[in-house]
Amino acid sequence: MRKKERHRIITQLLSEHDVKKQEDFVEILAQQGVTVTQATISRDIKEMKLIKVPAQNGGYRYSIPRKEQEDVNEKLTDLLKEAVISVDRMEKFISVKTLPGNASACANLLEKQFMKSLFTILNDDDSVLMIARTEEDAMRIQQDITEKSQNV
Repeated sequence: MRKKERHRIITQLLSEHDVKKQEDFVEILAQQGVTVTQATISRDIKEMKLIKVPAQNGGYRYSIPRKEQEDVNEKLTDLLKEAVISVDRMEKFISVKTLPGNASACANLLEKQFMKSLFTILNDDDSVLMIARTEEDAMRIQQDITEKSQNV
């Protein structure tokens, strides 16, 4: 598995689980069919600049630094203003049409921004398809994208 894909999965895991130890990453990834060593996870944690924050049930858990989350929002807003042509929704599906060559970057930032509300996200060169977990999530995501792009 490529590092970029593994980092994407790790980011998603952080939103779904209280990961307290590197071994927890290894175990959860193994349950998803991803074989990885603790040493690889250690490198990933450093590269992703993960931090430990207090967990709800005591102890500490890994998290994405707050500053990085703010950067994602700012980058996403800038990219949406420049690259989005249209946003449409049908039930849990959100379609975002972009200028050619912008969909991959858009998909990456959209996934980081809305990871808790998304089931999955797909893209090609000029379009992004997001599948939300609920119709309410889809409506909220569409509204947020539309507000951020301001030219749709």
